[in-house]
Amino acid sequence: MIDLIEVFERAESGPLIAETDYYMKRYVPKLSEVIARHKVKWDKATIINTDDALTDAVFEAAVDLIAEGGAYCPETNRVMEFTREEIVTACAQCPTAATFGEGRERKTMHGRRPDTTDDRPWVHVGGGIYTTDEQVYMDTVEKMASFDIVDSVSVPSILHLRGKDARVRSPQEILAACKTVRLAREGIRRSGRAGVPIINGISAASQPASMFAASYPDFGLRSSDGFLIDFLSEMVVGYEALQKVAFYNSISANIGSTSTPLFGGYAGGAEGIAVQATAYMIMGNLIFRGSYHYNAPLHSKLHLSSTRPLIWAIAMSNAAVGRNMGYPMVNLPYLGGGSGTKQYHYEMACYMLAVVTSGGNVFSGHPAMAVQSDSLVPDDHKFHAEIGLAAAKLTRAQAEPLAQKLFPLFGDKLKDPDKGLTFQEVYDMKTKQIANADYQKA
Repeated sequence: MIDLIEVFERAESGPLIAETDYYMKRYVPKLSEVIARHKVKWDKATIINTDDALTDAVFEAAVDLIAEGGAYCPETNRVMEFTREEIVTACAQCPTAATFGEGRERKTMHGRRPDTTDDRPWVHVGGGIYTTDEQVYMDTVEKMASFDIVDSVSVPSILHLRGKDARVRSPQEILAACKTVRLAREGIRRSGRAGVPIINGISAASQPASMFAASYPDFGLRSSDGFLIDFLSEMVVGYEALQKVAFYNSISANIGSTSTPLFGGYAGGAEGIAVQATAYMIMGNLIFRGSYHYNAPLHSKLHLSSTRPLIWAIAMSNAAVGRNMGYPMVNLPYLGGGSGTKQYHYEMACYMLAVVTSGGNVFSGHPAMAVQSDSLVPDDHKFHAEIGLAAAKLTRAQAEPLAQKLFPLFGDKLKDPDKGLTFQEVYDMKTKQIANADYQKA
């Protein structure tokens, strides 16, 4: 596999092209071309694809997209080009397992193949949702980490410093990022499972400097945690991402390549998202040297992941990578229903049935499109993890009719989702036990 310095050089030596021209003259036509070439077509009657020939066609289309379209570096206005041989070699040499955590909580996340029913997927819970209060923040993290089925957590975002939020990219943001990890570590310690890893990096950090500062070993993230590096939609690899690649590889950290292809954007519809999401996972190893992948396709207008075409595309990308690479992955769903609502649970169940049977690991999702503060309710996430583990006992063919029954229970609500509850509205703030009778009814 080509070395990192050569990867960085590609951002400076590739063909010079304006960003608009890259999309209009290169990326969009090439994506349409590879979809047609490999006959990638979504059967709109299905939610979960079971056709392995179509799955492999998506993977081949993704390889062709990278080889013929390249990635774009906006700082240099150059296309990062890679040969098909380089891409195929990266696929063959990609990691199939990633180890996280410390002490007795040190465990290994594996890449999974579709229709695998005899393993236990990795269980990841939580999310980077904004939190308004330090005590709520620590209580949320503590409760999520305390569940014995949980292998890793995503911790919320908190930006408070002296009564106000830190400005993005300011010196105060660096202090807020460091504070985020200290609070998270304390919450995890209080759970009695101090070695549980954090694998969503630091959602409060918008710049490399904040992430690097909060990686200081005395109080920050550990190399056994997970460090996210984002591709920007679509196919953009900026200098900030490459700076993180250089640093995290220098400390031998677990890198989580991360992507959010946008449905209705340059990637188009279901077929484009399936191919693009798969391409990002290939590039996660090729360019970022990732240990695992955060797969988070999103609807550009609804700002959620649970539409019928998106669920199909996300599951398809899982199956394509599971069959042809084995790169470990989790899928981050943005769901419409708020915490504690039946809509939220129905969306999560349908999503889990699709992605887990297709080769993904278990990741409980963001409620309320991740925009409602304090909306991480740990018992929701435990429930959704249990749904994911149950889904792992099914094949795609067994899961498809169940998904078809679930989708009508929430599909018509996605444009106006049910409002949910906050942590404070669900729990007694002293005992941390469920105190809301309406929540228990849901």
